[in-house]
Amino acid sequence: MSQELLTRLPGLAARRRAEEFAPAVFAALYFLHWQMAIHGRQFAARRHRDDPRPDRDAWLADMETNDGEVLRARLLGWLGCYQFRGVIANVPAALVQWLRGAWPLVLREDIPGPREMLRMQARGTRAVTALTDWPRMCEPVMKKSDGYAFFLHDLEHAYKFFHSPALRAAQRAFFIALEAALERGVFAPYSGDAGFTEKFDYLMSDMNTHPEHGRQYLRAILIEYYLRRERKAPAAPLSASSERAVDGVLRALATPPLPVCA
Repeated sequence: MSQELLTRLPGLAARRRAEEFAPAVFAALYFLHWQMAIHGRQFAARRHRDDPRPDRDAWLADMETNDGEVLRARLLGWLGCYQFRGVIANVPAALVQWLRGAWPLVLREDIPGPREMLRMQARGTRAVTALTDWPRMCEPVMKKSDGYAFFLHDLEHAYKFFHSPALRAAQRAFFIALEAALERGVFAPYSGDAGFTEKFDYLMSDMNTHPEHGRQYLRAILIEYYLRRERKAPAAPLSASSERAVDGVLRALATPPLPVCA
């Protein structure tokens, strides 16, 4: 790995805070610097034979000497025309939509908590965290190997949230209902259970899928909670009172029926 390229990121972050770069432009610069640092000259490949081969040195020179709309256009061209080693296509696709202003992502240099991420999703957006402190960015972040892996993970979730307008609306409706139920105290009885809390945090902040999948996941972790409380085996039936409690929580999250997406 080329640490020299990564040590440039704190300076680029300072320039972004000074509003020399738009957040989406900085996110694209962050992505490319990490790609080049990790993979060297093999960081990207052509999609079409007629395109020029990606040239790391030329791209770096362009990123250093251009700014404003010229830099944005360069970044859009690269991200739209090349594939990037070790990265699924959803990641550059998300960056392209962010650069175009089509997806209202929020750049962060910290990690929002589950409640904050839930609130953002209920309002129709998501955070993308780009850690820039050296050498903290190279150390593990939660369950990810480093800051770049966490950044990519956020962009993958951004794609899942935004790529389909209908699915985005459905997810947002689910998160609005979940936030409202949380504020009404529907989940207060479960807050002292570490097993439930960990999985509920995941539902709030890290599960971008069709709402029906979210509801079924919530049902599953509620059943697990009541089975633990009743000291029953995982496959055992719940008591009638526990079944009623689970159904009551799910009714509190009722939203209009939605089609199941493929």
